[in-house]
Amino acid sequence: MEKLRVLLEVARAGGGSHPSPLTLRQLSGRIGKPGSTLARWLRELEEEGWLKRLPEGRGQRLGLSQKGLAFLRLLYAELGEVLEGKREPMRLRGEVVSGLGEGSYYLRQEGYLRQFREQLGFSPYPGTLNVRLDGSSREAREVLQELPGKMLKGFRTKERSFGEVKCFPVRIRGKKAVLVLPLRSSHREVVELVAEERLRDTLKLKDGDRVEVEVGRWE
Repeated sequence: MEKLRVLLEVARAGGGSHPSPLTLRQLSGRIGKPGSTLARWLRELEEEGWLKRLPEGRGQRLGLSQKGLAFLRLLYAELGEVLEGKREPMRLRGEVVSGLGEGSYYLRQEGYLRQFREQLGFSPYPGTLNVRLDGSSREAREVLQELPGKMLKGFRTKERSFGEVKCFPVRIRGKKAVLVLPLRSSHREVVELVAEERLRDTLKLKDGDRVEVEVGRWE
């Protein structure tokens, strides 16, 4: 909670749009914590990818990272739901692209199939719909990585090990699907969707088509 106050103060100082001058003394006066504590928090927030720090003379400029800015936007939407009874769902926008066939390989593994059936209630088509995200949606994806979802546990076979996968319910052009986030993946600009049927066929999609993915929540 206290680190959140640091992010809010950086945003209030203009750090949401570009790094702004903000000294430890100023932060200390606004938050009521000693400079040594704030220096440690700033370092940790930077290491965790929430904040950017740029040295400037004897001081520094502080700005929110894409991940930090997206987190505050999501928090704003969640507070609107709690306090005002309305919720604006997270939306990811991008274009359909072809994958390398990796999704089909993973979705044929019994270790994942069994968990899909037990936790998500369906057997997925052995293939994914890949969406390359726009810049602002890549920020939102970074926030999803930090949010709770349904987890498919990793497992081992005789050949190799398979990692954990976080799942979120989504809608794309009115069709229910599941967004899967392999926790060990380095492909941050692309998200993968799975459903009971082949989404490309059901939604008549081809490479280059623009789509919007609305992220929901598990009941």
